[in-house]
Amino acid sequence: MVTGVHVLVVDDEPLVGEAIERILHSYGYAVSVAHSAQEALQILAQQPVHLCLADLHMPGMSGSDLVRQVRHRYSEVPIVIMTGDSSIEVLREVLDNGASDFITKPWRTHELPVVIERNIRRHNMWLEEQKRHLQKLNEAYSDMLEALLSALEIREREIEGHCERVTAFTMILAEAMGVPHHQHPDLERGALLHDIGKIGIPDSILFKPGPLTAAEWQVMRQHPVIGYQMCMKIRSLQSAAREVVLCHHERWDGSGYPQGLRGEDIPLGARIFAVADTIDAMTANRPYRRALSIEEVCAELERCSGNQFDPQVVQAFFSIPPAVWTSVMRTLHSNTQSRASEQTDASAVEQNLLPKAA
Repeated sequence: MVTGVHVLVVDDEPLVGEAIERILHSYGYAVSVAHSAQEALQILAQQPVHLCLADLHMPGMSGSDLVRQVRHRYSEVPIVIMTGDSSIEVLREVLDNGASDFITKPWRTHELPVVIERNIRRHNMWLEEQKRHLQKLNEAYSDMLEALLSALEIREREIEGHCERVTAFTMILAEAMGVPHHQHPDLERGALLHDIGKIGIPDSILFKPGPLTAAEWQVMRQHPVIGYQMCMKIRSLQSAAREVVLCHHERWDGSGYPQGLRGEDIPLGARIFAVADTIDAMTANRPYRRALSIEEVCAELERCSGNQFDPQVVQAFFSIPPAVWTSVMRTLHSNTQSRASEQTDASAVEQNLLPKAA
């Protein structure tokens, strides 16, 4: 007996559909019956189906048309075609259209569960293979992002840990604002890579100890555009991630760069990031000043709400208790210090392993 497997039978002849339903019920399958392809699509939209068993020749939308629709909308559902035409041309067309298998009429009672189980198992194996393939792609993608961040941090050592901290702050604010979870990965990637364009800024400007001239600021302000152009060449980076890279220096009042966008013309991800970036800037120790307290951060965000920052994002910040922010900040900065200490120790070991001069 089979339990937990739901089969959708599609046949325009009611007697045939009822007969198949009785047979499959006797083997323990849950069965729904549709008398047209349109009805079948409605059922697929309303409840989970493990396999679709459909007649080839039906009025209106044919079985071949249904196959194409199922493959497009519900790729996780294998579809088996029933046909009385066993010619090679017809069967090849059925499979080319995306059917998982076929069964020719007249079929025997015991053949139905065999075909169903074979295709469910085959499809589950395919899904597992797809999951493994996707996992490998995600691992390779993560390695690529890590390499880009390492390249940036090597050039600009003072930002070490900044990308990870500001990304964490961005995701906390995104959650508080109710950003849909399926958008979180792109927002996270954009936050991580926000300053990647600085790789293209000349060292004489990026590392200049004193104030930049007006001409040098013009060059520096191109780093969002450079970063955006770099991200455009990474096909797996969606537009939401690239928008954060391009627009993370835009300001709510329109005085930002590189495009001078104003208000809600600035992508939401970039508006969230702008607040997160400022939080990190204020709570990190700098050679020229100490880290600000959470009370000072709150006062500064409130002061800049409506000119530099989107007021709704600032309100999202205030919706989270100060004690929570303090705890998060302490943990993130502690992680940065631990990682810096580990890297210092590793560098010392490497120096000791180098051959000594004669």
